[in-house]
Amino acid sequence: MNPTRPDPFAPPAPRPPRSVVMWAMALIYLLVGVVGHDPWRGDDARFFGPVLEMLNGQHWLIPHIVGEPFLEYPPLYYWVAALTAKLTAWILPWHDGARLASALMVGLTLWLCADGARRLHGDPARPSAFLLLLGTLGLVVHAHETQPLLAVMATQALTFWGVAYTTRRPLAGAVAAGLGVGLAFLANGVQAVIFVAPALFFLPGVVAMLVGVGAAIATAAAWLVPASSAQGELLTLWWQVHLLGLTPNPGKLMDAEGVFGLLGWFIWPLWPVAGWALWRERHRLNRPTWRMLIACTLIALLSYLLLGTLRPANALPLIVPFAMIASAGLITLRRGAANFFNWFSGMNFAVFAILLWIGWTALTLSWPPGLSRHVAKVAPNFVVGDTLIPSIIGVVLCLLWLGLLINSSRSPYRGAKNWAAGMTMLWCLAVMLLQPWFEHGKSYRPAAESLQAVLAANPVRCIERLDVSPSLRVSLDYFAGIRTQAFKAAGSGCDAVLAYGLERPRVLDADWHAKWTYARGGGNKREEIRLYLNERTPR
Repeated sequence: MNPTRPDPFAPPAPRPPRSVVMWAMALIYLLVGVVGHDPWRGDDARFFGPVLEMLNGQHWLIPHIVGEPFLEYPPLYYWVAALTAKLTAWILPWHDGARLASALMVGLTLWLCADGARRLHGDPARPSAFLLLLGTLGLVVHAHETQPLLAVMATQALTFWGVAYTTRRPLAGAVAAGLGVGLAFLANGVQAVIFVAPALFFLPGVVAMLVGVGAAIATAAAWLVPASSAQGELLTLWWQVHLLGLTPNPGKLMDAEGVFGLLGWFIWPLWPVAGWALWRERHRLNRPTWRMLIACTLIALLSYLLLGTLRPANALPLIVPFAMIASAGLITLRRGAANFFNWFSGMNFAVFAILLWIGWTALTLSWPPGLSRHVAKVAPNFVVGDTLIPSIIGVVLCLLWLGLLINSSRSPYRGAKNWAAGMTMLWCLAVMLLQPWFEHGKSYRPAAESLQAVLAANPVRCIERLDVSPSLRVSLDYFAGIRTQAFKAAGSGCDAVLAYGLERPRVLDADWHAKWTYARGGGNKREEIRLYLNERTPR
């Protein structure tokens, strides 16, 4: 599967960037912003919930949040996150330690993709896969949050690497590929298996295929058997919910503009380079290497189009197969296309860096006035802390990036290297300048601590919830030890109801009075949380 160069008179392959430089950039990219902030509303707090249950010694087989089953994903990512949180508990809070699992998953994906691309396409493909994947636009935010789909990416990369490794050691490669498929099931069930299982059909020979399938079944059984034995009813419920999620969503295809618009930026710059690679290799696409990558890419793309909802995180499993294809085309880009890629990377990140600095001046200097008023409206109570150190670090980051651009030598890798460096600079700059502002608008710690104080003065038997998101439920449990239960009906026995929304819930009659209100944000970003107490219910 490792083709030789077809042209014996072709010039030697260009010298790739040094591994130490690439990995130094990757470590900065992965570690900056992954620690140092609370679980934020949305996926970050929601998927921290099962990890918190495990850290408290409960629900290791079937994921739960706040004591209730949470059946969206199997436990692979949560296991790893609980382990990283335990290992770093001496220096990091649990939520930061858990988030290190995302950095670990992405780092593993980078290494496996790079080495797998080298084995499939030749040595020049290794830095190509590494740099292109590191610079993918859709990855940057999700790589720094608690995100189970990052485990799917790692299992995809392991499967492709295992198939590529069969060129050297067939049985060992088959075991690795089968392990990747089995772990994919533990990462996202049948849907993730659909992404990677076709790769097993490209293993060399029947024996290797059987070994791969056996390894996959054994890996999946390592969770299914104990889960069935200890919590059979919950596992059955998980299967029902999971298989229901495999039902096609025709409404998603109706929003073709939204779907393809999201994909256009989410997997940039992979898709244009991958398209070029397929065109250049069009006469060799019948080789097993290309048939495997094309099959897995098409299946992942079809699954994204037909299953689930239109949310960016669901497109994460597209990144690895696109990167594996694009790695074969980077160094063969025409000179004009390569120069445009390099020019575009510089201009693109320069513009976005300027926009970040304008946002920073709006926060600190109230300029420009219009943007400053908008920022004050969205986060009216935000207080800017130290401004000198973030400003100095931000200036240094920009100068280092400019120096790298100016001194980069002409090479087919230059565009991808400068793009990855620009992505790293932009992410670090956003963290240095704007993370406190995002923390103010995305952390539920102040709300949890305020509610905790109210409940200390007004004890209640239990609290029901209305329209309270999983991320808020997890934050209340984590920061204040407050647990709620699903709302059944007025007069069900609980003497308190926690409601999220701008209006009073219609299901609550006049006997319920708002005892506590927490509001933040403004405009369409305004949030309100209220605690209602029933004055007639004895406590």
